[in-house]
Amino acid sequence: MDEKPKKRALGKGIGALIPGGSSAQDRTETEPRRRDFLLCDIDLIDAHPGQPRRFFDEDALRELAQSIRESGLVQPLVARAQGSRYQLIAGERRLRASKLAGLKQVPVVVRELSDKDAFVLALVENIQREDLNPVEEASAYARLVEDHGLTQLELAEKVGKSRSAVANSLRLLGLPESVRDYLIQGLLTAGHAKILAALSQEEAEELAEIIVKHEYSVREAEELVRQSKAGNAIKPTKPAVRDDALVRDLVGRLQTVLGTKVKIKDKNGKGRIEIHYANVDVLQSVLDRLIEEE
Repeated sequence: MDEKPKKRALGKGIGALIPGGSSAQDRTETEPRRRDFLLCDIDLIDAHPGQPRRFFDEDALRELAQSIRESGLVQPLVARAQGSRYQLIAGERRLRASKLAGLKQVPVVVRELSDKDAFVLALVENIQREDLNPVEEASAYARLVEDHGLTQLELAEKVGKSRSAVANSLRLLGLPESVRDYLIQGLLTAGHAKILAALSQEEAEELAEIIVKHEYSVREAEELVRQSKAGNAIKPTKPAVRDDALVRDLVGRLQTVLGTKVKIKDKNGKGRIEIHYANVDVLQSVLDRLIEEE
């Protein structure tokens, strides 16, 4: 499109969100408007090829899209100019949900950043929002160390973590692929992964499968490792979680009725139901549907 995106003034308090930003109330009439956000055509924004986050929950995206339809996009995206287009730096989840919601334009803050600084900003935003799974976070750290020459200490300072936390995260990349897949799916936590990283590849795969199958906590997993190091065969002491056709059918029916993501954890006919919601509006909708069913 030839038409340039329109400018709009940022709301009060944007300085807390974007260093150096200014609100309409704080800015005098003679100050330049280059720090304002742009109301940009959504088709002009390209995803960053180095986006740290790789996995996006489709159900959560649909819930966010519904919220955007009802309330709009509250927080601007952050991008940098590339010719007549813009490359996204922070806010890919919001961009994807905005497209699902059918928005034609979105608010964008334009920043002048190097490749390294753009990647660091994207990484920090995802970490602060807890949007990255442990493998995505570790992979992003590795890129900053290998491609941009940051030391572990420099990286730790940029992301607000201890050097040991960064080092432990990087160790996760040495885990077997099957174990990394469990982490990506959320079936293992970073605490589990830290334990598994100290084992051989074969031991890590065996123990990870047991942890996932029986839903062991980190403490219970540590006990299994102690058994293994003592030369004892690893013997699960908890019944496996059911994941058969019946349970999957029940999950599907519940998700259809409630309109949100549902998980069932069943052990020998007993267990719990987890109902996920992205915001209060979704929660209220779930409660309304439950009351209607009654």
